[in-house]
Amino acid sequence: MSLGDLDFVAAMLSHSEVMRFYPKLYSREEATLWIERQLDRYERHGHGLWLAEDRATGEPRGQVGLLIQEVDGVEEPEIGYLIHYPFWRQGLATEAALATRDWAFGTLRLPRVIS
Repeated sequence: MSLGDLDFVAAMLSHSEVMRFYPKLYSREEATLWIERQLDRYERHGHGLWLAEDRATGEPRGQVGLLIQEVDGVEEPEIGYLIHYPFWRQGLATEAALATRDWAFGTLRLPRVIS
């Protein structure tokens, strides 16, 4: 993900159904900060939320990745995802989360992940 993906990310983060479990919808400026947080995560942890793209067209569909979350004072690797509403019910979240899980265990050799 890069700032070049801002149009897509801003549209997704301002969609009421996508953000149903978040405290609010995000403005374009907040979407810029969201992307910058991911870029910082890439730098600090080597991963974060990545842009999920259609394999055939390369067009964005959402975000998925491995985030470090603090849970009860302990840093835990968490599989997270957001799929933009027009692409719901196609199995994308399941496919992306499973691929992230396999990467976390197979490549990073993590002993556990949460979601």
